[in-house]
Amino acid sequence: MRLARSRRILTGALGLGLAAVVGTGAAGAFSEQPLQQSGLIDPSQIPSVHNTFYQVPEGAIGWDLLGDLDVRSESIAPLQTVFHTDYRPEVKALDGHEAKVMGFLFPLEGGLEHDHFLLTAWPPSCPFCLPAGPSQMVEVFCAQPVAFTDGAIMMAGTFELLHEDPSGLYYRLHDAREVERFDDIRWSGQLPQQPQVPR
Repeated sequence: MRLARSRRILTGALGLGLAAVVGTGAAGAFSEQPLQQSGLIDPSQIPSVHNTFYQVPEGAIGWDLLGDLDVRSESIAPLQTVFHTDYRPEVKALDGHEAKVMGFLFPLEGGLEHDHFLLTAWPPSCPFCLPAGPSQMVEVFCAQPVAFTDGAIMMAGTFELLHEDPSGLYYRLHDAREVERFDDIRWSGQLPQQPQVPR
């Protein structure tokens, strides 16, 4: 009885909120300011990682490659969704082999050293937010702890593709070790200037 009443209240509140937005009309709900003058990035101009914020060295797996996959979601029960991944052949060929990945250390626990963390394509800028989606992150298990840095690092280890993993991640690096640090590549608070696309 209480559950049904709660659902009615929630549905009513959502309906009122939607009506308020729709009632204001398109001009009230969304800005009519041209995208070029709004300060927002046109979706076609969103940069890939390579050659924009930093260059992934030759011999390392590129984030653009890892991010290029098809994901299909399937709801198997209330509040239970399974994600089916379809990896490119180039990525499938990496499964179970030694690989290098360059990115930023996102700690999973407090401390100055970490042997289990996420390596992300983009540097963390908020302690409560992930800096990237699952296709732009690799879960790392280290043979030896790595000292925290806010600069980029290169990790090497055994690369694993994950299939329907409960963590929601797609990639993992086992027996990982630090190869190189890039202390000059870090988040400055400013996005790099992007070249203007001719119109």
